This record gives sequence, structure tokens and C-alpha cells, in this order.
Amino acid sequence: DFAAMAVLLLLIALCASATGSSMFPSCFAEFLLEPSSCGANSNLCAMLCEVCSRPDLRLGIIDNSLCVWHNWTDPKLATFLSNVLTNVSALQGYRWMDDPGDVEEDAGECLAHLLRYMPRRDILALFSEPHRLLGFFFDHVRYALLARRTFPFASNLSIDLFLDHVLPYAVINEKRDFWWHWRPRLFEVLSQDASLLAAPNVTAAVRILTQLLPTLQMQGMYSFTTGTTVAGPPVSWRSESSPALLSPHETVRFGSSCTGTAILLIAACRAVGIPARMAGCSESIVAGDDHHWIEFFEPLAPGPFGDFWHTREGVSRGASDGPWDAPSGPMAGCLQGVLPQNRLRTIWSTSWRSNVYLPLLWSADDYSQKWAFVGGENRCGAYCTAWGCGQDRSKHYSPAQCTP
Repeated sequence: DFAAMAVLLLLIALCASATGSSMFPSCFAEFLLEPSSCGANSNLCAMLCEVCSRPDLRLGIIDNSLCVWHNWTDPKLATFLSNVLTNVSALQGYRWMDDPGDVEEDAGECLAHLLRYMPRRDILALFSEPHRLLGFFFDHVRYALLARRTFPFASNLSIDLFLDHVLPYAVINEKRDFWWHWRPRLFEVLSQDASLLAAPNVTAAVRILTQLLPTLQMQGMYSFTTGTTVAGPPVSWRSESSPALLSPHETVRFGSSCTGTAILLIAACRAVGIPARMAGCSESIVAGDDHHWIEFFEPLAPGPFGDFWHTREGVSRGASDGPWDAPSGPMAGCLQGVLPQNRLRTIWSTSWRSNVYLPLLWSADDYSQKWAFVGGENRCGAYCTAWGCGQDRSKHYSPAQCTP
């Protein structure tokens, strides 16, 4: 068995060499070794290894002496990697308008933030098809910055909120839709709506989005027979579809349940510059049942938890109504199911930069934590203080009591 495994690994290494990939064995080993020779952050180390090992990526390095892991601290390394990939992308025609004071002045910082906290699954995808995915990231950053200038309600948000809750291209471990480009697609549709452009604040904008989103038909096709465009299906509800149908494209094309429709609403919020994240429980009072909704940040009005985060369920055709800043029936099931210091039966929200793992009902194991990491913040204390937890909703657990 050992000999067969050795032969298999050799064949994989030869194939990787033949295709020009250096993720195996030298760089990919940093993902596999525990502990990594790079220390705590093997992700950034593997990325450094990639850009320094591949001839097509090394073209972006101005000073080759920089290809030494121990010369770097994590924040500076993420900036260096962002600069290298920006230089390489310029060779393919991707360039920022990033002179001081220009409209994309913060583009490098945005790309560095995405790289610094990028899950390993996305690092593998990036360095499998770097030039294709760099196009995705360029469009993604460009349209995120464009939203800040287009929608007045998004113009004065802090850079920290923008980086962690507007900029990210993913919410949890959904399919990434690298080819579908959800942010430009949603921006181009939503920026044509006069009522949204005139919304006086974030809450008014989210209310408009909840009415628009179920009717948007973003998966249209051109008919060569009639010479007309055929509209795609509206967003529909599809029970028990998680985790098979979660991404914005899957939800638009096939419909989805609470998690998928929440991700789509979050994507729509982010596309117009509104900070939004997913909240919910990975298991409610009903064993084997989870539920998720969105939190959006309204800087002009405090929310129910003593901060500025507000709640709303995802929406779909025929299900655009629902409570604002109050628990729906399924949300109440999450509250009733809360158990102190339980990883699944608690209330989480997502965070791109968090190093705390958010376990999901379908991916709570060590393998998922390593390869498909989802950053989270425990929100049990906030929700239980405001709305009560436990079967009779009489428990007001503190953050310390909640944290696993």
C-alpha cells in the first residue's frame, strides 16, 4: 500500500509539473504539513511560494530577494502579494485607476484584504487558474468601490465595515460562481432603479431591495429563433435545498431555501454598498434543522441588539414580506434551541476577517474548518439579551455564557 501511494504521489507531481503548476509538491506541502514550516499562517506562505515559483507569476516581482518567508509579517505580506498579482494582471490589461485621490485609490488595500483572509479552497482555485480568477477579483473590487460612489447611502461608511461586510465575494462555503460575476451583474441591474438611487438611508434601500429582488430575472437568454431576449425565472423558494443550492447563481436559476435566499439578499446589499452578513443557527430546537437570515448595518439608527445591526429574512417570489428587527417563526426556533457553549445550537454571524470558525450543519468537521473555513462571530449573547432564548424564551445568556 505504501509503495502504491508513493507511485500515485509521484504521478501527481509529474502531472503538476507538466501543467506548470507548482502547488504540488513544494507549495502545496505548506497546506498539508501540521505545523507548517511557515508558522501559523500557512495560507499566505503557500501564496508566497506560488508567486515566487511560477514563471508567469514571478514576472510581477520587482525584487526577487523578497521571496523569503521570514522577511515578512502577515499584513505586509498580503500587501506584497496584492502588488505582485496586480503587476501580473497589468500584463493582461487589468489596471486600476489608483493614483492618489483617484476613484480606485484603495484597490490594492481591497485586494490585500481578500487575500489575507482567503479560505484555502479559494487559494487552490486562484492558483489553479490565476489569470482567469484575477479577472474576477479585479471586477469584484472595481464594482465594490464603484458602489460607494454611486449610492449616496453607501458613501460615508467606515473602511473597516466596507472591507469586511461589503467587499467579500462570498458569505459562507457556497459555490463561488467565478464565471457568473454576481457583483457586476447585480450592480448593473440595481443601479438603474431610480428609487434605490434616491433612498435616503440604508434601511430604506434594503426595503426597496426586498421588493425588487423576488422579481429580478437575471438569468435571461437570447433566442435566435425570435431575435428577442427571453427573461429567466424569478427568484423562487425551494425547501430543503441547502447545501446543494446556495450561491447567487444557483438561487437565481433553481431557487433556494432560507440560506440561499439570505445569501442572495446579502449579495444584493453588497452590490449597492450596504454592509451585510449572514446570521443564524446551525441547528435549531428541531434536531437536524438550521436557519439563516441577514444582518445589515444602518449607521443612522440603533438596532435591537444595542448596536447598529438590523435583521431581515431572505426573500423570494411570493415571500417578500417578513418581520424587520423581530424574530420570525424559524428565527424563534433558533432562539429556543440555544444551548450555552454549544457550537451548533447558538447564534452566529459571518465575518471575513474572523479567525473563529463558524461550523455549519453540513460542515462542522475538522476537514471543513481547514479547507473551507468560514469566519464567524458568536451573537448568542446579543440575541438572547434582546429576544430571550431557551424553550420558553426566558433565558438571557451573556456572551461569556454563550461562547463555545
